[in-house]
Amino acid sequence: MLVLTNPGRYVSGRGVVLDSQGPVLVSEPRSSVEFSNDTGVMIHCSAHGSPLPRIDWLMGDGSPVLPIPHIREMLVNGSMYFLPFGAESYRHDVHSAVYRCQASNSVGRVLGREITVKAVVRQKYEVQVRDAYVLVGNTGVLRCEIPSFAKDYVKVTSWVQDSIFNIFPTHESAEVHQLDMQ
Repeated sequence: MLVLTNPGRYVSGRGVVLDSQGPVLVSEPRSSVEFSNDTGVMIHCSAHGSPLPRIDWLMGDGSPVLPIPHIREMLVNGSMYFLPFGAESYRHDVHSAVYRCQASNSVGRVLGREITVKAVVRQKYEVQVRDAYVLVGNTGVLRCEIPSFAKDYVKVTSWVQDSIFNIFPTHESAEVHQLDMQ
């Protein structure tokens, strides 16, 4: 969305008349940004125009994004930086929120797309395989139970039998087919 407030020309500090141009976004982040709490993330936004646009960040509801010491910084180049943080410092309103980049100058302003930011907090978990009882000759199904908070970030790469025999899935579903297991 572009809002023009003063189209035309403006006079520079030296009295020179310059053509003015509303802000145009040059780069903005993809619509979804996920990052680990161990690494943090830098989210970039830039624009050009005349006069040079100012970059600000807005929350999904349109309120301005403010720096939060040791959690979120606003940089002079228009980037927003989420610092690495411990699990105890997770804030849902910051680390799982919608943001928008805004570029503005005296001619107008332009809003970037909505960006969903999600911090993934690194934590320990255990994968469980439940006992399955099957009659000889019938099909047995073993399921790898992954905790819900980790499910989107974990992929089954193999099954291990007796701590020495790796069984690798044959395709994306991670299903394993093997006969005569006793």
